[in-house]
Amino acid sequence: MKNERIIKLNSTENLRELGGYQTTDGRTIKWHKLLRSGSLGTLTAADLNFLKAYGVRCDIDLRSGQERSAVPDAFLDHQNDQIEYIFNPVFDEDRTDNSQDPEEFRQMLEDNPNYGHDHMVSVYKRMVQNDGCHQAYHRFFQVLLQNNQTDSGVLFHCTAGKDRTGMAAVFLLYALEVDLDTIKQDYILTNQVVKPFVNQKMEKARKNGFSETAIRSLRALYTVNMDFLDAALDTINEQYGGLDSFLTNELGMGPAERKQLQTLYLT
Repeated sequence: MKNERIIKLNSTENLRELGGYQTTDGRTIKWHKLLRSGSLGTLTAADLNFLKAYGVRCDIDLRSGQERSAVPDAFLDHQNDQIEYIFNPVFDEDRTDNSQDPEEFRQMLEDNPNYGHDHMVSVYKRMVQNDGCHQAYHRFFQVLLQNNQTDSGVLFHCTAGKDRTGMAAVFLLYALEVDLDTIKQDYILTNQVVKPFVNQKMEKARKNGFSETAIRSLRALYTVNMDFLDAALDTINEQYGGLDSFLTNELGMGPAERKQLQTLYLT
């Protein structure tokens, strides 16, 4: 099985490997150990079998209870499954999307062309300020620290695999001592991966009467932007004294925990 950064399956979006990234001291993240993705709600049997063969043994679901109820992870329907499911909501509801009346939503985007961008900046600030979010990311790391079997990989996801999952990857890569430039490149890679899917969504919106102004705002909700990540990192720097202090004091990942994490996932 080839080691590839972007894993293309038919029934899930934005599935990517974190293996192969180098750390600042020259070590490398092991392949087949850490994966990130969007929703697993429509996995086919073939894709499920691929993930099992790939080594995935644990699935961390970062979505809200409402999202999980609407679209349960598909492999939960399969008996005798090899993959452990862990429900670990970052938010109590999906704050990265908008579920209100479609016509009201369209009108809001028409009236406020900056809505999508500004809303996502607010979401990212909340992800690093909210105690519930801190607890979810703490639990995320606890699962990773318990994954001590040689051939056992962890897949973590939300609905689009870009915001809640994106910040999980930022924290994880930083704890593994990957440099910030590489971390940002992994974050923004989402836009390349989801481009065909997003373009389809935008075309559908045009057919439904959305203006180009509204579509620009809508696109901001379906993609990532360095402004979003910078808003989170700036908030961490200003309110928590930087990523190192944030990991230690808010997420429970001090030097000892990070060393343990590096032992498990680096080579």
